[in-house]
Amino acid sequence: MMSDNYIKPSLRQLPVYVLYLLLGLCFSACGGGADSTVDENAVIADTLTHHARLLTIAVRPDSVVLVDIRDPWQPERIAWRYALIDSGMAMPDSLPPGVVAVRTPIDRMAVFSSVHTSAIAELGAIDAMRAVAEAHYFATDDTVQALVAAGKVTDVGKATQPSTERLVASGARAVLNSPMQGTTLNLPVGMTQIPMADYMETTPIGRAEWILLLGELTGRRDEARAIFDSVIDNYSELVFKASGAESPKPKVLTDTEYSGVWYVPAGDSYMARMIADAGGILPWDDMPGSGSLALGLETVAERALDADVWLVRSFGYDTTPESLAAVNPRYKTFKAWREGNIYSCNSAERNIFDATAFHPDEVLAEYVAIFHPDVMPGYELKYFRRTGGK
Repeated sequence: MMSDNYIKPSLRQLPVYVLYLLLGLCFSACGGGADSTVDENAVIADTLTHHARLLTIAVRPDSVVLVDIRDPWQPERIAWRYALIDSGMAMPDSLPPGVVAVRTPIDRMAVFSSVHTSAIAELGAIDAMRAVAEAHYFATDDTVQALVAAGKVTDVGKATQPSTERLVASGARAVLNSPMQGTTLNLPVGMTQIPMADYMETTPIGRAEWILLLGELTGRRDEARAIFDSVIDNYSELVFKASGAESPKPKVLTDTEYSGVWYVPAGDSYMARMIADAGGILPWDDMPGSGSLALGLETVAERALDADVWLVRSFGYDTTPESLAAVNPRYKTFKAWREGNIYSCNSAERNIFDATAFHPDEVLAEYVAIFHPDVMPGYELKYFRRTGGK
């Protein structure tokens, strides 16, 4: 039976309202951070988000869109607050202290991740992009590469230390970036940072719901809602299929060791949830955390030496049993290597990372087809290629 977490609120027939707190908020002194301490003064607002743990979007009766983004590492704390105000509206007489006012749609923005540029392109708002970071990581057939080559989009360098001069020259009014713990993004005066913390969500649907924020920022609310509703429908159907599989649940190993560290999904991460939803078993599903666990090869082997399936994502090449053994002969001791159950995704050619964020249904279909081909007859893999065995 599929989880109620993946049923659209409209199907529950429950109009959802919350008290969006406006006055009496205790804000921290730096980074626009805010404590969630409140008083009794509140305004009723219609909440648009229902699955994301770190994001709340609510629309006030006066059409001002209020956005709360929680600290990914201290989720009890609201770190950023915004009031999105349509450019055709008069500025409200008052806003809560510490809330940053942003005129929308944002017609000039810098977007530091291909995960978000792809979603913005799908929303039909690619013309709003003025700058990106680390353009060399974008796939060669990505629209961004063509825009950079044509001089329509500026590459501002490293996402953590962008060039101030290039940012200013791009004319961007806002910067969308993925926040990193312990780092601070220094932006030119007048440029607003909007942290896209979607990658720290604990469920695939929770992460995908962040497309609603991109829809609000670009003036594509209806388009974003249509995409997200379709994702929920498709994802729910696949979860139901996987739950009815007669084949046993495989133990799943992901990726490889890199520079002495093997990053695997923590038990509370959206990747762990996706593997479970596809009918797989993650060896670290009992290890807390919403991101990745940094382990050594020996530690990984303790739990995953007998993994049935090995999923490897790489950039610029496909992983094979031979290439794995060449890097480290000890990989040959893993059951998945011995039995040829290695599945490779060359993300430079098949961009699984963009799909994982806002189309997790597409990636879930891959996992279900690999784990339980009996419930996915005729399915052709889109992202992964089996490089071991027959």
